[in-house]
Amino acid sequence: MAKQKPIPIGMYFIFVAFSLNLMSVAALLPMANATPENPTCVELGTCMFANDPLNVMLKPFDTIFGGLSLIIFWSLVIGILWLRTENPQLVGVVGVVMCAAYMSAISAGTMPAATVEFNTGLGVGGVLLAVSLGISIYHLITSRIHAGVQ
Repeated sequence: MAKQKPIPIGMYFIFVAFSLNLMSVAALLPMANATPENPTCVELGTCMFANDPLNVMLKPFDTIFGGLSLIIFWSLVIGILWLRTENPQLVGVVGVVMCAAYMSAISAGTMPAATVEFNTGLGVGGVLLAVSLGISIYHLITSRIHAGVQ
């Protein structure tokens, strides 16, 4: 029996892009049934896409996911990175860099203030980072203890 060739990493990005397109169509369907008293800028076509493309793109998804749409999209990227590399340090560094970039954008005023959901996710991420650092330090110490004299 021949060994199957692994799926190239580019195919995962194609899958993510296709699923995001499906999700955007699914996100616009509930918005099409909104009442005339409360239309959104996506329905009216008045969103300032050129001024703020990220938030305009996230607006339909925020109606479904609340404040977690950005976290869900980045978790897909981190998940694909983990599946392809299986390197916890690389995934941790990329996650910390993404979170730091988002937090610096919030403090600079280019992004709206962090939602309660994002702050909760940030706390969970901090706990996971602390646990992973503790495990790494534990393994470094025990490997040096059991290594013997060189």
